[in-house]
Amino acid sequence: MLPLLFLLGACSVASSPQDAATPAVEGARLFKAKGCTTCHTFGEGVKVGPDLQGLFSRRDEAWIRRYIADPVTMVEQDPIARELKAQYKIQMPKMMISPAEMDQLLAYLREAGSPTKP
Repeated sequence: MLPLLFLLGACSVASSPQDAATPAVEGARLFKAKGCTTCHTFGEGVKVGPDLQGLFSRRDEAWIRRYIADPVTMVEQDPIARELKAQYKIQMPKMMISPAEMDQLLAYLREAGSPTKP
């Protein structure tokens, strides 16, 4: 019986914090799953929507959060959001994401859009 228990113990490896995906990695998955790559790039130029390279140097995090959470209301209330809609001729849809997903997405946008990304 002891050899069997030893083998079972050897096979059960607990996951370590290193195995967990970082918020930015989860944000990248979300960015792809929500179809954001259809409209946005990082440093590859304009597609349907703006290039997101350097996003955090152009807008503060609170503005970005509000825009992602409810772009329709932002266009109604915010002059910068109105300018973006007028420039790109398309309305970004409401993403319907949780607060945790918002944090992950922002971590990815910050990392991927960094001017000095690896």
